[in-house]
Amino acid sequence: MYKVFLVDDEPSIREGLTTIIEWEKYGFQVIGTAASGREAITRFEELEPDLTIIDIRMPGMTGLDVIAEVRVNHPGSHFLILSGYADFDYAKKAISFGVDGYLLKPVDEEEIIGELERIAAILTRERETMARHAGEDTVYREHQIEALLFDSLEGAGSMEEDSLGLHWPHYQIVLLEMHAAPDLQRGSVMKRKLIEAFDQKDRGIIFSFHSGLGLLSKEVITSESSARNLYVELEGLLGEWDIHMYGAAGEPVQSTAEIARSYTQANRTLGERFLFAEQRIILWNEGSEGGGVGPGVEAVDGAPEPDEEELADKLYYALDIRSSESVMRVLGEMEERLVPYHRTEQAIKTAFSQVFSLAINKLAATNQHMHSIMQEHSVLINEVYHQFTLSDLKVMAAEHLNRLIQRMGGGSKDTVLKQMIEFIQRNPGENLKLEVLAEVFNYNSSYLGKLFKNHTGEYFNVFLDKVRMEKAKELLDEGLKVHQVAARVGYANVDYFHGKFKKYVGESPSAYKQARTQSLSKESATDMNEE
Repeated sequence: MYKVFLVDDEPSIREGLTTIIEWEKYGFQVIGTAASGREAITRFEELEPDLTIIDIRMPGMTGLDVIAEVRVNHPGSHFLILSGYADFDYAKKAISFGVDGYLLKPVDEEEIIGELERIAAILTRERETMARHAGEDTVYREHQIEALLFDSLEGAGSMEEDSLGLHWPHYQIVLLEMHAAPDLQRGSVMKRKLIEAFDQKDRGIIFSFHSGLGLLSKEVITSESSARNLYVELEGLLGEWDIHMYGAAGEPVQSTAEIARSYTQANRTLGERFLFAEQRIILWNEGSEGGGVGPGVEAVDGAPEPDEEELADKLYYALDIRSSESVMRVLGEMEERLVPYHRTEQAIKTAFSQVFSLAINKLAATNQHMHSIMQEHSVLINEVYHQFTLSDLKVMAAEHLNRLIQRMGGGSKDTVLKQMIEFIQRNPGENLKLEVLAEVFNYNSSYLGKLFKNHTGEYFNVFLDKVRMEKAKELLDEGLKVHQVAARVGYANVDYFHGKFKKYVGESPSAYKQARTQSLSKESATDMNEE
């Protein structure tokens, strides 16, 4: 729609023109009116109309006076003048000043429609020409910016400000990573939208980079509030498309020779986009050592390698006792231990997937809901690699794992000690430690040990050994070999298992197995004789 501004000192003329014409039908929209020449001057700067329809003779300041003053700053503005028969000579003079035409009062509807259609065609041609020239200029400047960035990074030197047509006090690189369904046409439309907002208004230059769009900004962004304002503006410009957008800004610099440094900082910060806590523009000096990581995530060089099997055990324990609170604690510990060591998005996702796989495979092997558990496992691992941020990953994982708990019957209502005892009885072959279980149940290990002793009458390790020995006897009765039984009940060393078994059962595993075999043979012979 082209914007129309109506200027006349007669209210009836202003109202009549506003209502008599179906403006939108002809591609126009009345955006404002003025009752005097002076008001017209003031409102023109505010409204920036494409066409002004103005009375040629008004008290104080005539239409010609208004046109002359406006043309000082807006030489290409379009005017259609209104005049009476007595003002015809005036009108001819106005046309010589380069106005687009004149209309005689009283205004004829068909006549004004004809003028609107003619002027609309002129405006359309002008816009197309401007867009073409602006596009050519923008492409040239974008290539210049890319050459400046990458040639400088490669040590080929910088370009002079004159060659770019830039004489700004500051230069700053802002990089935008945008995620949406693949659509090349949409990508070019979004880019054009930003070019209109920045290049064509002399606010900066939009350019493409490997994972999105970049902005060489004339406006300095040094605070979180200014970064937030820019992000909100970008959201408004691109709001009609469903995109996930993340941004990073390098440090402002004072010469084109330093732009590459601002780009390097922005690119490094955006490289840690996975650790951003939210969708916004992160500044080069935020996070750990200016790395741009999100709040609460500390990037630590030389962080110790995390024990993924231990984390998987804890997650398995939390799932097995069907405790959502324990699952959330383990997810928090995974973040604390995996992120500082792995750092990059791909490595972090791989580590999380590894822990999830180990825990859920173990859960499936000991659970009657194995099929549904493995279905959830497949979905969870696939979803890990589709998350944009660590925060997204944790929320998604919590939802999946809690859904898994519900499939297994929901959260347990039993006391902690009852859950512990049942867990030990279900998992005698696990490398169970009171300290690890205390973490899962969120207890101090010494205090939990005392509670356990008071409840069962046995120390934790003694109770665990006895449960294991009962399981060992069952497995020996089933015909498993001694070394197989030892491994199944959590003893890697067969000799150590021998000692434990003899201590609690009173004889060696081999002697127990032989005695049980003989006893079963006698029972079988007795049964045959009775038959």
